[in-house]
Amino acid sequence: MMILRNTTIAVALLPCLLLAACGGDSEPNELHVSGAKTSVSIMHILSKRSVQNNRPSGVLGIFSGIYTSQGVFLPVQGALEGMKSLGEIMKGSSNSTSDENFSLLREVGDILQVNVVDALNRSSNRSEAIDAYTQSLRNVGILAERKMTELSSLNKEQKGEVKEKRDIARNFERSLREVLRNQDYSQASELEQQLAVANADHAEIKTTQDQTNDMIKRFDTLHDVIVKRLQAVEANREILIAGLRVIDVPGIVDFNILEEGKPWRKKKGSSILQKKYELY
Repeated sequence: MMILRNTTIAVALLPCLLLAACGGDSEPNELHVSGAKTSVSIMHILSKRSVQNNRPSGVLGIFSGIYTSQGVFLPVQGALEGMKSLGEIMKGSSNSTSDENFSLLREVGDILQVNVVDALNRSSNRSEAIDAYTQSLRNVGILAERKMTELSSLNKEQKGEVKEKRDIARNFERSLREVLRNQDYSQASELEQQLAVANADHAEIKTTQDQTNDMIKRFDTLHDVIVKRLQAVEANREILIAGLRVIDVPGIVDFNILEEGKPWRKKKGSSILQKKYELY
């Protein structure tokens, strides 16, 4: 009976103790939640992306344009260096034709300097060796013809430019003499400068034309040698293959196997590659 009474009292006091604990003076800690706010901010930024530009590309582009356009006031060297580079490239391009010409001249010279007899003696198949050399002569002969045609066409164009530049210089010279007679020295100074430029232009193109003309002569000379050697090889193919020495065979003197006789000279119209090129 006593135990039941104590249990009843404990059950009655338990709610009171719980209420007393909940009614304390200490305030509960606030729970800070930022996920909702962050998501709202992100959605706002994404929704405004089409009208809001957070990158400085536009401003940077304007600044760059202003900076590069004011080369007089700001130390901008990029454009000047670019123009200098283009100038060097153009100079290199102008020299490329000359380099190509000399390369072809060296190639032709290498073919013509071949000691045919020695080359055949060192070859295991004399027939194939002489055929290969004959084809090499034909190839360089065709290349030489094409180059002479190209240079002849270029020479004609340069001839017209030389005449044009010479006429311009002469016109300035006549005008200068006239203003000097009239004692118009202010205009004479300007004409004198223009005449100097015109003379320089004329001298430059004239020098270029002279170089082209000289190159034509060089190729023409080598072309004749190619034709002469090719005719000699074809006319004496079997003799060269057999390794024999002959007497007084036209063209064979070129191979140092002629014991006696006069050097062979090419007849007009006998060339299998020959073409005539006008020189100026």
